Amino acid sequence: MYTLHEMHESEGYYGNRRATIYKFGRGVRIIGFKKNNNFEIRVLTIGMNPRQRGIGKQALEMLRPKYEKITVSEIYDHALPFWLKMKERGLINNLGSVKASDREYTE
Repeated sequence: MYTLHEMHESEGYYGNRRATIYKFGRGVRIIGFKKNNNFEIRVLTIGMNPRQRGIGKQALEMLRPKYEKITVSEIYDHALPFWLKMKERGLINNLGSVKASDREYTE
């Protein structure tokens, strides 16, 4: 099992918007936008780590206490099952837009 030990917060840009970046080590990052006690996730990447080892979940478990509400936007359809599990587990509150290969729809 892979374990994340720390979370570092910094700022940068996502597109042309100022974003908050959380780095967890091992190439794991969450990029999104803060507004008061809410956070909108745009990117969760696990770097070169193997999938289905719990690293994405660990990162969300570390992030969850910082925010009252966490929303995920611009979800790719292949990642939707992961995000549905994270919502079921209470690690995120809402799913925003989901991008399918040929269209975009919302929950």
